[in-house]
Amino acid sequence: MKDVSFYLIHNNSSDRIDLRNRLQNLANNLSIDLTEIYKQKNNFKKQLILKDKLKIIKIYFLRFFYNLKHKKDLTFNFYFLILKSFIYLINSTIKLFLKNNNYIIKTFQQIKVEELITKKHIRAWEHFLNSKKEIMVIFEDDAICKKDTERRLKKLFNKLNNIDFDNFFIDFAGGLDPKDVIPKRKIKKCNYEFIIVKGIYTNTACSYLINRNLVKKLYEGYQRSKLNHFFPIDHLINKLGLKINKKDDIYSMHFHDPLFTHGSFKSNIKSWQV
Repeated sequence: MKDVSFYLIHNNSSDRIDLRNRLQNLANNLSIDLTEIYKQKNNFKKQLILKDKLKIIKIYFLRFFYNLKHKKDLTFNFYFLILKSFIYLINSTIKLFLKNNNYIIKTFQQIKVEELITKKHIRAWEHFLNSKKEIMVIFEDDAICKKDTERRLKKLFNKLNNIDFDNFFIDFAGGLDPKDVIPKRKIKKCNYEFIIVKGIYTNTACSYLINRNLVKKLYEGYQRSKLNHFFPIDHLINKLGLKINKKDDIYSMHFHDPLFTHGSFKSNIKSWQV
């Protein structure tokens, strides 16, 4: 499939070799080039100062604000989400000043791991934009192939030529329940197989398909602010989607039965962030 590229995001851990090999075999069976993005510089601090704590609080607030802005909806569930999110923000802030240093270091390290993962996705975007391909599929190495994954992917790729959208995002691995992520007013189509939504609403970034037009828009948006690397990649994609010109029609698709199992989310394998 000459117009499609696969990208595999990982940290070269030995316990996920088998999962990475399965994704490589999938790429080989579909005759798709797969590029691995795994090199990273670890810079975890062992001692944190007040400035680091304030930075963590700043990151908490940014994520809190954009998550609510993205999910904005005039429903009871949304106002309940505001309340829960605000309580979580307050509790997390208090813990940073009351808990021992080990807790704070662990929190800081988790944020840094999320930043590393985000930067790898951005490197994959850059690599793709320097190619001549039209479609990219990104996998993190906790994407687990199902028995019918290859067949369903072939079917989807054959249908892509008939998708009449200039900018589209397809979630492959699921995660949170769509009703907790997608405002009802944004749903444009729902059938037995999938949901089509106006705008970008990522469930997770374990695996997703995205076309060149949208990758370019997201990458340009990422470059506009240094604050963007503070966001986990799924939050970042949602945030950047909010910033794209409203005149540009953007649609995302979510399968009721995801094409891949999200291993970390389903507790099949240990998350990088633990």
